[in-house]
Order: sequence, then structure tokens, then C-alpha cells
Amino acid sequence: MWTDSPWQEEQFLDEDHGLAELSAIEGADELCRRLLESTWGWGSSSRCAEAVDLLAAVRGTGTLPDAFVAMLVCTCGRWARVTAKLIRAVEVSGVLTSSDLDELAESFLGEEVVVKYPFLWASPRGLDLSVSDDGPPGFVVDEHTMAETRRRPEPPLRRWAAARSLRSDPGRLDDLLACTGALPPRHREAALHGLLDASDALENGDRRQLIRRGLRSGVASVRRSALDGLCELDGADTALRRARADTNRAVRAWRPASTVASGPGSASGQAGSVSGAESNEPDIALRSRP
Repeated sequence: MWTDSPWQEEQFLDEDHGLAELSAIEGADELCRRLLESTWGWGSSSRCAEAVDLLAAVRGTGTLPDAFVAMLVCTCGRWARVTAKLIRAVEVSGVLTSSDLDELAESFLGEEVVVKYPFLWASPRGLDLSVSDDGPPGFVVDEHTMAETRRRPEPPLRRWAAARSLRSDPGRLDDLLACTGALPPRHREAALHGLLDASDALENGDRRQLIRRGLRSGVASVRRSALDGLCELDGADTALRRARADTNRAVRAWRPASTVASGPGSASGQAGSVSGAESNEPDIALRSRP
């Protein structure tokens, strides 16, 4: 079983009904059905080990891809406060293959994930609509009725996805900048931060382009990350001059890491990043909306 670091809830409830209900679910398809039925009905927790154990328990037990199951778990409201910790735990736990992780990352790069599925699969009891004789016609639900849900990944998931995608294929830099550039501001900057996390996978010319983009960011932590890269390329003196010219006090306070590598123009170099038909198979369509 995956174990958390000793970061505990402010208040621990002896009876966690949300976790008990999720843990009692048998099979990946049933877990997906329940998570599609309700995103926020499972309480709140900072214990990301619960999610990793949940994924491990249902791995390979259904017809739906493991990456899809992981996407629903990572966007479940129960762990919305700890998504940075959660995605790191999922990545290192071994519950997903490398290709599954790549697929998961891809789903987090669009503005939102749109899932279409048969309504009666997720809600087999259907709808109880009371319509008076004088009212408009009721809504008919049958086996052909489709439902749709949308999930917007939290910014830490964007950061992780952008970094993994760039490391997997450095030639995608322009594509990743374009697709993440259309995200809402907070999500866009998180994705840019992720690209900077993986900038050492780029050729120097592309890396400089990305660093210039990062230095223009409106988020101080992103500019600090860009300074790390600038320090590696041009040395600490150049990066320190750029930091001192910044309007933000936290950025002006940036310093190279204590353990450094030599860089051009300076005895200092590398800096540390600042920290993130009838069938039993449900017919589900998944797309990431740009």
C-alpha cells in the first residue's frame, strides 16, 4: 500500500463515508460510473495515498482505459486541494504505465476534458420527472440518450502535464505553447511553469525562446523558474542582473542554488527551481476541448 508523508488532515474523521464508499467499489468501470455520476459527493481529503490505493485496486479490472480512470480520480473533488501531490504520487507509484501517463498528460492540456457517455449507464435508475397534465412534454430517457460532463483540471495538473509532454517530445514546444496559451490565465501560467520545469530537454535556441516567454510572465514563481534557466545558460551574474530589475520583491530576492555548475561568463551556473449496439461495455467518448 502506498503511504503518505506525515502530512495529516487538520481534523481526521473516524468515519469517512466518502472514502468507505469509494473503497467498496468493485471494478474500474463501476468506479468511473460513480465518479461521473458525482464529482463532489465524496468529501474532502488531503491524503492522496487514498487515490493511489484506489487506482491500484481497480487497475486492469474493467473495459475502460487505466488513463481514463486516473483522469476521473485526479479531477475528483475529494482531492482537489492536493492535486500537485496527487499527480506526483500517481506517477511514481507504478499504477500506470509510461504510455498511460503520457495519455493522462495529454488529457490535461486542453481547456477542459469533455466526456460523453450513455445516461442510463451512469444513472441506471433514470430520472424522476413529475410533469403535470397541463405542463410541457416530459423528457424521455432511453438507451440512446447521451449525457455529457466536463472536467477542468486544476493548475498543478496542467504544470505536470506540460512538463511531461515536453520531456517526452521536445519537438512539440511550439505546439504546447500554442495549446496552453489559450487556457485561462491561472492555468496558462501553470502550464508555462511546467514547460520551464522541462526546459533542460530543449536545444539552447528553443530554451532561450521559452525562458524569454517565462521572464514576461505575470506570475513571480514562473519568472523565478525562468531565472533558473537563464542562470544555467548565461551564468549567475546575468540572471542576478535580470532579477534585480524585476518589480516583484520575491523575484528580486532570487539567488542561484548553493550547489552550482559553471556557466559562461560566471563561476556560478545552475540554480534550483522554486516549488508542481448492446454490450456490457459503456460507449464513452472522451475529448480534450482546446
